[in-house]
Amino acid sequence: MQASPSNAVKVLVADDSEAERIAARTTLNAAGYAVVEAFDGQHALEVFARERPDLVMLDVVMPRLTGLETCRILKAKTQSTYLPVIMLSTRNSVNARVEGLRSGADDYLGKPYDGSELVARVEALLRTRKILSDPEGSAEPDAPVSPSEAGPTTPLADAQRRRMEEEFDRAERYSDPLACLRVAVDGSSGQVALRSVIESSVRKIDIIFEAGEDGYMLLLPNTHFPGALSVAERIWKDARATIVGGTPMSVSVGVSFYPNRDTHSLQDLVDLVDAALKQARQEGGGKICLYQHQGYLYAPET
Repeated sequence: MQASPSNAVKVLVADDSEAERIAARTTLNAAGYAVVEAFDGQHALEVFARERPDLVMLDVVMPRLTGLETCRILKAKTQSTYLPVIMLSTRNSVNARVEGLRSGADDYLGKPYDGSELVARVEALLRTRKILSDPEGSAEPDAPVSPSEAGPTTPLADAQRRRMEEEFDRAERYSDPLACLRVAVDGSSGQVALRSVIESSVRKIDIIFEAGEDGYMLLLPNTHFPGALSVAERIWKDARATIVGGTPMSVSVGVSFYPNRDTHSLQDLVDLVDAALKQARQEGGGKICLYQHQGYLYAPET
């Protein structure tokens, strides 16, 4: 077996099945990743503390500590950073996936899985981690985005507020994730075309509202951070591919999340997404600003 380079990205694979660990290690080594292993949940915590991997893969059913319990502990230990976690299980029902995501996992993969799919999902989560930890060529704001700096809050019509409150209450009640996006055209035209771009980029359950004269607000139920990031990037890139008045459309995107230590109400969610959009526009537009533990600002690769 060819050794991975010493500077390779490190993945922790925790599974009580040696055969499963070997299979994952072989696939990941072939893709250029370094792999460290743990044989149960408690061992995974010990290996994590010693090795500090860039991504963690957890089997759901393990002795001593289950994958769900281990995930909750790891996420609590890494609140100030973004640690991607993939949950693995032979249980691949909707309820099993929801349970895994509610524990804080960023992705869920049923066994047996395809090796190429595993590598693709690892790559996607590591791209998110790279953007948040060291976004090459991007400008990270000097201070966290603050709702108090957002200026006037987006006015919400009564029907719009009721609909958003229903979704926020549901997320709060069932501990489900909820993402909010504000997308605005960087210019004086293109809102009609932007609506078409947004509608082709979201699911049927996602909610779209007009927000001012130049953009829209989106509410994405049951959407974790990586999912919201993917939607924001897809809208940004599809807008760039849309020609309005002879030039590519440019948009700014703000993103806020629940649960979040600064999000305790629907108004917090709206205030923070407004602050994130304002930050993106203040940096010249054409950027995405993500508000999680602080404001992260970057321009996706075209």
